[in-house]
Amino acid sequence: MQNVITGPWLKIVVRAGRDVIMFVGAYLLANYARFSVLWRIDDYVLAITAGAVSLVSIVYIMGLYSVESHRRSSFRTHAILLAFAFALALVVITLVGYFKFDLRIGRGFMALGCLFSLPLLLLNHWLLYHKHRLAPERVAFVAETDAEMQEYLRMREMCPPGVHLVGRISIEHDGDSENECLGRLRNTRKLISKHRLDRIVFLEQRMEDENVLQEFRMLRYLGFQCGSLISLCEKHLHYVPLHLVTMHWLLSSELSSRDLYFSKLKRFFDVITSLILLVLLAPFLLLGMGMVRFFSPEGPVFFRQERVGRFGRRFQIYKLRSMRTDAEKGGAVWSSVSKDPRVFPGGAFMRKYRIDEIPQLLNVLRGEMSFVGPRPERPEFISQLARALPYYQERHMIQPGLTGWAQVCYPYGSSVEDSARKLEYDLYYLKHAGVIFDFLILLDTIRVVVGGGLKQAAVRPTVTPALSDAVNAP
Repeated sequence: MQNVITGPWLKIVVRAGRDVIMFVGAYLLANYARFSVLWRIDDYVLAITAGAVSLVSIVYIMGLYSVESHRRSSFRTHAILLAFAFALALVVITLVGYFKFDLRIGRGFMALGCLFSLPLLLLNHWLLYHKHRLAPERVAFVAETDAEMQEYLRMREMCPPGVHLVGRISIEHDGDSENECLGRLRNTRKLISKHRLDRIVFLEQRMEDENVLQEFRMLRYLGFQCGSLISLCEKHLHYVPLHLVTMHWLLSSELSSRDLYFSKLKRFFDVITSLILLVLLAPFLLLGMGMVRFFSPEGPVFFRQERVGRFGRRFQIYKLRSMRTDAEKGGAVWSSVSKDPRVFPGGAFMRKYRIDEIPQLLNVLRGEMSFVGPRPERPEFISQLARALPYYQERHMIQPGLTGWAQVCYPYGSSVEDSARKLEYDLYYLKHAGVIFDFLILLDTIRVVVGGGLKQAAVRPTVTPALSDAVNAP
């Protein structure tokens, strides 16, 4: 199983932990101000704990802990969403506090708790929102060859949020301000002090140079961070640019066996989650069935379609029918979430809010799919995508999913270019898959479904070149 110290969710846990500490601490102060006692709050522990858990859960679902929050136009939108989450947490505290008739949370106590906690939370999130500008990670790029210089210039134009590219470090040449060269690699320790560097990055191919590798190892033993460019993208972007992926990265991404997770824990997670959701979503499933029968009575309510699963095995996927019965009379074509003329009235609504995908919970229970994983593709498109996209078949190494990291991070795709961008998220998930990561993806899915899907306007931060350049990259 993945190392808990380097898991992608660690940053989320730290951010949520700060909110919990501030929220609970504010109510401890309120308890002292109201009753002149700091610790004796036995009557309120359950209510405050429920409020804190609700707060961080809602904040995460709204995307306020993720890189997505940096894409909003201003902190004002972030603050409004935070205030809404805070208000819902107060509702939870009130409901839990009045669940027992002998427990009454005083209005004065609640008012003081709000007075102390909300400003602290707003300040914490202001720092979180502006952190990538106030304290960016100062990075130097080792670049000498034409390929490295090309990647350095691309990074100059499309630097990830939270990263400040100070300049490049050469192998053979001295510093040159005109070419943004800070100096030679052998003088790295002086350059780190002079330019206040936090990290040195390089392309995976540079690790084949034994002399350079010796310098990198020395820096690591001195406690300085240095690693490949793709690892920097993993940290700040939460996907892996396709043109940077190499077979070495794929083989080294598994530092330890995750057989226990994939064969035992993940299956247990899938079965329990699917059974619970089948019960909770039964009214929406009935609604969808009624919409199909009302808007398109000439065809079946459900339809089956062949998809490709783990290790290339084919299976039949179940969905509510959202298109006309003659939708593919001319052969298989890409589908889109909106403005598809083949979708009957009401079908677009089901596709927008993923109601048509509820029957796939049966595929999960049958073991053909997992709840979280890469979306299964149709065999008609697999060969086309595998020819166009390097490492596309890697996504078939694990069970396909009803939802996934690509689905909650990238809008609905209907082209080879979209498939390439989603593959970058799928490869990231393959490396970092775990129980906690899967649970966080479930929370992300709630946001996507309630919001009617990701919008095309929500452009992600990127360091990825055009698809043709990515495919032909050295």
